[in-house]
Amino acid sequence: MWQNFISSVPEIFFYIPEQLLTFTSVFFISLFTLFYFLYALFLKKIKLRNFLLLLFSLYFYYKISGLYVFLLIFIATSDYFIGKAIFYSKKEKYKSLLVLLSIIIDAGSLLYFKYSEFFYHIRIDLINEIFHQNLSYTPPDWLNFVMPLGISFYVFKTLSYIFDLKREIIEQPEKNYINYLLYVSFFPNILAGPISKARNLLPQLNSNVIIDKTKAGNGLFLILCGTFKKIVIADMLGRNLVDRVFDAPEFFSNFETLMAGYGYTMQLYFDFSGYTDIVIGLALLLGFSIEPNFNKPFLAQNISEFWRRWHITLSSWLNEYIYQPLSFYFRKFKSAGVVLAVLITFTISGLWHGPALTYVIWGILHGLAITWDITTSKLRKKVSKIFNPKIYKFLSILICFHFLVFTMIIFRSENLSKSFLMLNKIFSGLEFNLILDWAKIYILPLSILLLSLILHYLPITLIDKIKKFYSNLHWSLKILVSFIVILIIFQAYNTDSQAFIYLKF
Repeated sequence: MWQNFISSVPEIFFYIPEQLLTFTSVFFISLFTLFYFLYALFLKKIKLRNFLLLLFSLYFYYKISGLYVFLLIFIATSDYFIGKAIFYSKKEKYKSLLVLLSIIIDAGSLLYFKYSEFFYHIRIDLINEIFHQNLSYTPPDWLNFVMPLGISFYVFKTLSYIFDLKREIIEQPEKNYINYLLYVSFFPNILAGPISKARNLLPQLNSNVIIDKTKAGNGLFLILCGTFKKIVIADMLGRNLVDRVFDAPEFFSNFETLMAGYGYTMQLYFDFSGYTDIVIGLALLLGFSIEPNFNKPFLAQNISEFWRRWHITLSSWLNEYIYQPLSFYFRKFKSAGVVLAVLITFTISGLWHGPALTYVIWGILHGLAITWDITTSKLRKKVSKIFNPKIYKFLSILICFHFLVFTMIIFRSENLSKSFLMLNKIFSGLEFNLILDWAKIYILPLSILLLSLILHYLPITLIDKIKKFYSNLHWSLKILVSFIVILIIFQAYNTDSQAFIYLKF
């Protein structure tokens, strides 16, 4: 009887792992449209507006992570009360202990759910190596769980609140529990950022919001752009070039391997920046502004500049809460202390992306590249004066871009041996005589790759003009333009389209 009742309840109420609620799904678009009409009715009633938004956010997270929604609520609730305790504590010692408690709860949850299997696997490998055993890797029952989606992002969000309270950057703790839980679970950026700091988003949640023609137009424009980036560029590059080469690099030529490296670099950028455009657009439709995450990253002339342009909210978080405290702690070591702080920060950045040696090596390489930037800054200034400024800038961008491509190969590879195989192929000699043959076979991914480069290097002023033009269109013309873009996207849509890449981080 109970089973019959359960089966009769619509699937809309259940978490189904095979049917995740993604931003580009028809189900989400339909659900959000219905919610939006209800949300608009209570837009000026802050408490009711936020309560409705919280319910939708928790429902959204439940539909993608199931009962892990209670883990999110637990972490947010503990930090809500820890934040109050920090504010009312008189002694610095107690405040520090409370911050430590928050770190244990938040980082402990992250370590357990994201890294337990990794450390267990490493332990087995060490036992085999040291004691010359041949133990097979069979994870115990307590490791048979799926990682909660978005945990890396919402843990960093709530930790920023605790750190800012301790440093008195936030002068008073959030009084309203609903608002704080909404800040942590805010559905546009719960899964893959941008990582909004409490001091930026909480004041908006406590204020009236205005949704005018410009804000709504910009939001719709960003959603269309993000969906185009994801489906037309990222998914097509992945499906027609990147995945097949990275899955079995031994079967592809040296030149194909290099092109797959280029392809993945652009796929990752357009997938993640497309996701970011969509969530910023959704937030704008709701009346909120969240931080941008990208600023033409492949125009960077060195890796330090790259990290000021790529995943901006993560690099800002790492800089503010890890690098700066570490560099202050190591200040007595002078430049060596700065280098050590950089390497630790980027090792953590690599681990943050996932429990794999490929991510750790990728992070260390970026840390070493930034170390190079720091230690050679004076030398590079002297060298730049010798060359024509435009030539020097072009060469700097070209070298930086190829460093990114080669480290992205490590980042994307299933394991280190596959990444070394691919890099060895590229550096052992490229068959440039195969370029024309390759172009004929891979005409579609080549066209998409060229399109991605053109779109990335479009001037920001031109993009802003197009956005402004779209936002100022009459609603009827806006619908027509949107319909045409959706038709183009639909032509590229495939039922086997991947989830957004950064959801697994």
